[in-house]
Amino acid sequence: MKQVKKARELAEELQELLRKKAGQIFEKYGIDMGEITSSLKWKPLVLIIGNYSSGKSTFINELLEREVQRTGQAPTDDSFTVLTAPEEGESEGDIPGPTVVADDNLPFTSLRKFGESFLSHFLIKKVKSPILQDIAIIDTPGMLDSVTEKDRGYDYLGVIGELAGLSDLIVLMFDPHKAGTIKETYHAIRKTLPAAVGEDRVVYVLNRIDECESVPDLVRAYGTLCWNLSQMTGRKDMPHIFITFSPVGRKITPELEVWLNEREELKKTIATAPRMRLFHILQEVDVKLREAAIIAEALETFKSNFKKRLKSIWKTAAVAATGGFLFGDVLMKLIFGFPSTTLLEAILKGTFSISVLLWPSIWALVAMALTALYVQRFSFPKFVKETVDNIDSLCKIDSAYKGDLWNRVKGKVKSMIEKDARHLLWMPHGRFYKRLNDMVNKDLKKMYEQVRTA
Repeated sequence: MKQVKKARELAEELQELLRKKAGQIFEKYGIDMGEITSSLKWKPLVLIIGNYSSGKSTFINELLEREVQRTGQAPTDDSFTVLTAPEEGESEGDIPGPTVVADDNLPFTSLRKFGESFLSHFLIKKVKSPILQDIAIIDTPGMLDSVTEKDRGYDYLGVIGELAGLSDLIVLMFDPHKAGTIKETYHAIRKTLPAAVGEDRVVYVLNRIDECESVPDLVRAYGTLCWNLSQMTGRKDMPHIFITFSPVGRKITPELEVWLNEREELKKTIATAPRMRLFHILQEVDVKLREAAIIAEALETFKSNFKKRLKSIWKTAAVAATGGFLFGDVLMKLIFGFPSTTLLEAILKGTFSISVLLWPSIWALVAMALTALYVQRFSFPKFVKETVDNIDSLCKIDSAYKGDLWNRVKGKVKSMIEKDARHLLWMPHGRFYKRLNDMVNKDLKKMYEQVRTA
């Protein structure tokens, strides 16, 4: 409970920091503050996913220490269920999906986009349980094979990705009979989860090992899962896989007894969600600030590059204006016979007067006006096109991490330049960049230290 309270205090502190120091910058760059603050709402979330019959609901009932979710060998529940404790003085009960996504105090408003069909399969279930005082658990429909969005009526993997992005821990369960061979599981591991969260949030579980007929049977199932995971993740080094079974109502044989500790370790890992929440909050804000800083850096480079080009053009314009000022009236007199006295003649004869400056000044102004027109109509549009066509030139990539950040925001930078390039030239991107970096290197660093010592 202490860490949950700490997470809420940290979230409030971060929201205030973002509003004061970065709110204006996010507004200027079209960054939705809600995308950041939505992850700061409510309590830590644990998302439990896996193929049908992998033992998700049984494990949840075990965590809650009571029968809440339906269990069975076949698919038994087609809903996304958020399990949480009722507030003080509130009774147990269900809250339907449309009501949940309409509540701005909850982090689920973004789920509206999946439509009414999904919302009819989404609810919050308020259950009295000690563990739900500190965290909320999301039970999900089992993953199936050869299923399309049309079959379910909504984008199942899209919902998984959205919930994964909100969650502090994701438990991915398999059973020995279908160890990583389900199509939706493949797509979730290969594409959906990597796009939503880092690997540190995903916990892999081989469950129901008590159904293996022998130790060699278990070894084969474990080996199959490792092989399938290596193909799906593209990694040769395997993450830790918890090997578990439900001991409830079962006689524990010597072969199974050695795995009881794994079950307890998995429960302890889930119990760390509040502490992980603290780090995840800081990590998410850190990433968003760094992304904004890269946008500011790129746009400052865009602005600086144009200043260099403009400086070169105006040097040429200054030479042309000087030539027009000194010789424009001379050329006019040769062609048209006026003015009667040119500026140079007046200087040489010692008859200089203010009136002889009229035509030289006009010629100088014409040269400057033509230069401004050239910049407006030709040079600047050409510069914008060249920049958009070579957008990567705006960001100096000095690390793989910075490269990943740039790949996420360069489309936005490109769009901003295409839509409003002239306005961007007048914005203080350098100042924005410094402020964002100060927030990352000073404010967030200080908060990281507070979390580590909490």
